[in-house]
Amino acid sequence: MKLPILQWLPNYRRELAYGDFGASIIVALLLIPQGLAYAQLAGLPALAGIYASIAPVLIYALLGSSMTQSVGPMAITSAMAATALLPLAPAGSASYIALASTLTLISGLFMLSFGSFKLGKLTRILSIPVIQGFSAGTALLIALTQIGALLSVSWHSSNLIDWLIAAPAALQQLSVIPTLFGLMGLALLWASGTPTISLLQRWGISFKIAQLISRVLPLFVLILAGLVLQFGLSDQPQIHIIGTLPSAGFSTVAPQITLNALEQLWLPALLIGLAGFLQSITIAQTIAAERNEKISVDQEFIALGGGNIAAAFVGGMPVSGGFSRTAVNASAGAHTPLAGVMTAIWMLLGLFFLKDVIALLPLPLLAATIVLATLRMLSPASLRAAWRIDRRDGAAWLLTFCCVLLVGPINGIAIGVGVSLLLFILRTSKPHLAVIGRIAGSEHFRNTRFFKVEMPAKIVAIRIDESLYFGNCNQVVEQCERYLLDYPRAKDLILVLSAVNSVDVSAIEALRDFRKALAQKGITLHLAEVKRQVQNTLQHSALLKELARPIFLSTHIAVKTLSEPAEEDFSI
Repeated sequence: MKLPILQWLPNYRRELAYGDFGASIIVALLLIPQGLAYAQLAGLPALAGIYASIAPVLIYALLGSSMTQSVGPMAITSAMAATALLPLAPAGSASYIALASTLTLISGLFMLSFGSFKLGKLTRILSIPVIQGFSAGTALLIALTQIGALLSVSWHSSNLIDWLIAAPAALQQLSVIPTLFGLMGLALLWASGTPTISLLQRWGISFKIAQLISRVLPLFVLILAGLVLQFGLSDQPQIHIIGTLPSAGFSTVAPQITLNALEQLWLPALLIGLAGFLQSITIAQTIAAERNEKISVDQEFIALGGGNIAAAFVGGMPVSGGFSRTAVNASAGAHTPLAGVMTAIWMLLGLFFLKDVIALLPLPLLAATIVLATLRMLSPASLRAAWRIDRRDGAAWLLTFCCVLLVGPINGIAIGVGVSLLLFILRTSKPHLAVIGRIAGSEHFRNTRFFKVEMPAKIVAIRIDESLYFGNCNQVVEQCERYLLDYPRAKDLILVLSAVNSVDVSAIEALRDFRKALAQKGITLHLAEVKRQVQNTLQHSALLKELARPIFLSTHIAVKTLSEPAEEDFSI
């Protein structure tokens, strides 16, 4: 397959460079505090978040199909990584870092394999309400778990129940100055967002410029807070800072590849990769649609898989495309993945020249950035929309949301997969069937419940609006039998399969048994409007030979033939 970079790089123009250059500066200023914060969330050294924002970006520029995707650590994948690793080793220890590298490597290999074997369609196993419920639940759980760091108290938990149990002891540790410091930092970071944009617009500044200013303002708030802590609150040992950083040069991490590690990490790695990819592909496709561009799902799997493999050896943090980073990258004027390469260069330079400044950044305000970033992911509107459209979808949203809060994000997304599959089974196990009749003077057949139709008394036509498989075939037969009770003069039953895309062995056997049962009642079974792929499947069974007539091309031909048997048979 041709590398995506070979498609856009030869056509690169000078005017595109201006947009990429400006966007790279904005995104770099955003990524520095985010990378540090997400490393803290994942239980890894601060620089791990910066490393994971540099190396994967370079890989993605080579392999990615999105022109604006910005790759790096994400809150959800960082929290999921911590959930998987904390039971295995102390956070920040050499063993923990090695296991994090192994987790990221396995996750990358999964995604690379999915893309190489063109299994992008697997992402459809999660319904949108389940994804939204998972994202909202994880976001709220992350925000809750960061309150301890925000208030400079020990308040650790992996789910809502543990968080509530630990609350009394944590609240007793509160001290006035550290608490005010964290809350004021949270307020300032919040004010640097939408309130700042509104204020700048009232001053006559355009929305786009105001938005860009609000994106970079949090970094200056963090630096200001660090200076205040260094020179004004230096007597507050309870308020921690990042502290002295090691050499800014890249340090490689050796994954701990053992049978025991693989057994414990393969499932979390798979779920982390799935969660990260779903977020990544969602924002990539949204922006691509706005820009009239196309995204290859399988190529995105390959690109993110390669990015995670790179991250495994330079920091050990899982990476994916981020909502905020990608949105900022696009709105700041990025045109190609070269903006990401420039971002990586700026961040690398920042490691060499801003190391002392980064060391002063206070951990409570890094926690505040995580709290604000995750709370923006809460979307009650998505729950309301799902509930209005289909209460089963609304219930799936709520169930996934609650499960994440109660059992954590790793188990939560696993349950989400199960909920999605359960929704599919529930929907398809009760397929819609309709008794249809012919609209007078036409060859069109419609539902007898909603249209005035005509039909010979001895013929009943039932349209099946779902594929037939082991989970619904008995339900279909039972429903047909109930419909036939209303037509005591029926001699011919036509099953219209125009909406049936597939049929399995169980369904075929159920139809054979149904045909025999009908024959004992003096009713003949017929099939009409069978799609070619379904007909090919049926040809391998005995059902077609047992039918009194071959499959009818259309319902009109079937009714005409069966009501006027003396005329020419138009069936096929």
